[in-house]
Order: sequence, then C-alpha cells, then structure tokens
Amino acid sequence: MRIDIPIFDGFDELDAIAPYEVFKNAAAAGGEFSVQLVTREPAVVVTASHGLRLVPDGVFVPGGDLVLVPGGSWVARSAVGVWGEVQRGEWLPILAGAASEGSLMASVCTGAMLLAHAGVIGTRRAGTHHSAWDDLAATGATVVRDRVVDDGELITAGGVTSGIDLALWIVERFGSLRLANGVAEQMEYSRARPQGAPAL
Repeated sequence: MRIDIPIFDGFDELDAIAPYEVFKNAAAAGGEFSVQLVTREPAVVVTASHGLRLVPDGVFVPGGDLVLVPGGSWVARSAVGVWGEVQRGEWLPILAGAASEGSLMASVCTGAMLLAHAGVIGTRRAGTHHSAWDDLAATGATVVRDRVVDDGELITAGGVTSGIDLALWIVERFGSLRLANGVAEQMEYSRARPQGAPAL
C-alpha cells in the first residue's frame, strides 16, 4: 500500500510524523506499507508550524493507494498552513483528482478542511480538531466528534495525537488487527478505534 503524506509550510509536525512512524513500524513488522512525504512542487526543505524543517521525499504523483493530509495553522488563519493552502487553492484540484482517480483519502486534524474545500468530503461523515468543528460543518460535512471516523474511502481523525489512532486503524483495516496492536504495543500507545469498529 503506497501512502503519500502531502506536506507544506505550516503543517503540524505531529499530524504527519506520527502516522509516518506508525506506517514505517508496520512495514518493519512485515506489513505491506510504504509511506513518503511529498510536496506539490519540488522543494529542498519544508518548515512545519513549530519550526521543524523537513526534507521531503519527492513531489506528489497521482496513483497512490492512500493520501493522508495533515492539518496545521487553520485556527490562526495563517498565510502558511491549511488556511493559506485553502486560500491559494493549489492543492485543491490535486486532492480532488486523487480522490476521483480512486485513492483513499485521509486527514488528521484540520487537514479535513483541505479535503472539504477540495470537494472530497461533501456531506459525508468526517472528523477534525475540535476548534474547527463549526468550520467543517459549514462546508456541509456531517461532523463526528471522534478520534477516528471511517466513512469507507474517506478516513479522518480529530486533533493532532489522533493521527496515531488513524494510522493504526489503517494498518488494522488494510493489514491486520494483530499487526496494528503489535505496532501500538511497540510504541507504548493505548489506541482508540472508530465508533462501531468490530470488538477486539
């Protein structure tokens, strides 16, 4: 499973890096997961919301199995971060295109706002950071106040640390429960699963 995590100046570090580590750990444990950090255009370095500077793996190329969008800087209405990316609109057709071409779409925190403004969410069930619930609802989405919300080809998560839960759920759904629980145990993390998930 090829997972692409778009990054851009102002994204929240943990939104991207926490799932990245989960998928890397799952791959190391034998799961068929590959993950990369990608930009819209070639970039030498990307600076996240708390100042972490990252070297991306490459440029986004359509055709991945899953696209996981991080949030960051939405509430601050910053020129960098999700708010700025929505205003510029350059990621929106890319994300819409990925969804229409069959990639599963996922988001952490206010990354849901990028998906919503790209037309990926519509009226579907989705979660985001609590500070953006009203903003997400205003786009027409059915807001679910849970750490992970699975709506089939759309999987979203609440704020920041819930990205770990989202990634573990993806590992469980597309790998196995045993693999996901093993990664959680390795990371010493007590995981949360979506409402209505089959009992363990």
